Amino acid sequence: MNTWRSRWQLVVLALTLIAGTVAVAQNTPTTNTYFVCPTVSTNNGNGMWVIGYHGGYYVLVPKKGEINDGSKVFLTIPVRVFSLAQVPAGWGLYSSLPSYPNFVATATLLAEGIERWLASPAGWQEGDMAVVATNSDRTYTVTNIRLAQQIVINSPIPLASGAVW
Repeated sequence: MNTWRSRWQLVVLALTLIAGTVAVAQNTPTTNTYFVCPTVSTNNGNGMWVIGYHGGYYVLVPKKGEINDGSKVFLTIPVRVFSLAQVPAGWGLYSSLPSYPNFVATATLLAEGIERWLASPAGWQEGDMAVVATNSDRTYTVTNIRLAQQIVINSPIPLASGAVW
């Protein structure tokens, strides 16, 4: 009797996996390949900060071309993930940082991060390095290193998990 139950459980498991695979395939974007990996510990020296639509997050960013040519691969992430498990994971990843829950550091800008958090200042581009600093009046100064330009924003950029699957 246990043999039949075990076989039945295997059949149910197989059907569940197949149904899940079909559902994922139907929801897979057809135009872009996501590169953003699960967010890594800020103690990982191979990661980097990025500012994107969801906030400031620490990720491993793959490179194209030769390993040392420095050309990073950035994509626009077209979906919001506030309701997914990644956001609660942000506390576990970033709560020990002095600026938590806000981003205050140096990061690479993603296109949607410039628009969302900085209102697309003239000349600022995806891939620009920016420094975010807290001011005593509860505003934040963002400096574009490439352009040597600064803007002041009135709300903080939150820290959030950058994991996108």
